[in-house]
Amino acid sequence: MKWLPRRDNPELDFERIQLLFTSVKGGFVGVAAAILMLYFTVRAYSTSESFAYWWLLAVALANLPRVTLTMLFTREMSAGRITPQNIVPWDYYLLLTSTLAYCGFASAMFLISGENVVIGQLLCAFVYMLLATGGVLVLSTSFTQMFTFLTIVIAAIIINFVRLEDRVFYEISALLVFGYTQLLIITWRQNRTLVSNIALKIAHNQSSLIDPLTRLGNRRRLSLHVEKLLPLAQRTAEPFSLIILDLDHFKEYNDAYGHGAGDELLIHVAEILQDCSRDQDLVVRYGGEEFLMVLSNTDLDAAAGIAERIRRKIKSETRVTVSAGLATYENSLSFDELLTRADAALYSAKTSGRDRCTPASPDVEPMPRQASIA
Repeated sequence: MKWLPRRDNPELDFERIQLLFTSVKGGFVGVAAAILMLYFTVRAYSTSESFAYWWLLAVALANLPRVTLTMLFTREMSAGRITPQNIVPWDYYLLLTSTLAYCGFASAMFLISGENVVIGQLLCAFVYMLLATGGVLVLSTSFTQMFTFLTIVIAAIIINFVRLEDRVFYEISALLVFGYTQLLIITWRQNRTLVSNIALKIAHNQSSLIDPLTRLGNRRRLSLHVEKLLPLAQRTAEPFSLIILDLDHFKEYNDAYGHGAGDELLIHVAEILQDCSRDQDLVVRYGGEEFLMVLSNTDLDAAAGIAERIRRKIKSETRVTVSAGLATYENSLSFDELLTRADAALYSAKTSGRDRCTPASPDVEPMPRQASIA
C-alpha cells in the first residue's frame, strides 16, 4: 500500500527517518505535559483515585520502549552504524513502540465515569486534540505514524462519546468522523509535499557529488565519505582499503579511436568498478582516467583479490589494461598518508610493466603525481 514506508530510495528513507526520530525526540516534553493533563483529568473525574495512579504507571511503561528506542537510535547514528541500507527497520520499530504509547494515551478516556463524566470526557477529548495537533507536526515525515496515531485517538473519542447515549454527542461523533477523514487527506498531502522536498534536496546535493560522465562519485563525495569513515575506523579498528586504478596508455587510446570512444571506455570501466563493489564501498572518478575505490571493512588481501578481478575484467572486456595500487588503513595514518601509499604502489605498478595490481609496502617511496607514467 502507498502509505507504507518507502523501500525504493534508501537515501530518501535515510533523511526521512532521521528527521522523524529528531522530531519525536523533540516532542517528548509535549508528550509529558499531555500525560500529566490526562492524569489529573482521570484523577478528578473517575470513581477512584487509584485508577489515575495505575493509569499513570501503565502509560509511563507504555512510553518507555519508545523513549529507549529513540535514545538508542541517536547513539547508533552518532556511532555511524546506521546507514541508508539498514535504517528502514528503525521506522517499523518506532511504529510498533509508538502504537503501544498511543494506546496508553487513549485508555485514559475509558476510565472517566461518575456524575461529571461529560466534563471529564470533554477534557480528555481536548487533550487528545492538542496531542493530535502536535502529532501532525512531529510525525509529518511518516504518514503511517500519523494514520495510526489519529485513528487510535479519534476512535477513543468517538467510542466514549457514543457511550454517553446523548444525541448531541452522536452528532459530534459524526462530525469527528468527517473531520478525521479530512485531516487524513490534509496530512497525506502534507507528507507527500515534505517527502518531495526531501527528495529534491537529496537530488540537488547528489548532483554536486557525482561525476557527470561516469555517474561515479567525485572528489567532494570522497571528502564527505572520509569524514565519516575515518573516525569510525579509529573507534572500531575495522580495516578499510584503497585501490587507485589508472588506465594504461589512455592518451594513445584517445588518439587512436577519438575522444568519444575514450568517454565510452571510461563509462564502461565505471560500470565494471560498480559491478565489482558492494553497497558500502565508494567508487569515485579521481582524475581523467584515474579511479579510486574505498573498500569498507576490507583488509589488504581481500582488496588485492578485488583489484585483480577488476584488472582481469577490464582486460577481457575492453581494448586497454589497468594498473592498480593498494593500501590498507592503519590507526597511525591520516587519509592523505594512506592515499600517498596507494599512489606510490600505483607508480610501482606502472614502472614494473603496467597491467598489474601492486600492494603498498613500507619500502615503496611516494612519487610526485606529475611524474607518474600514463
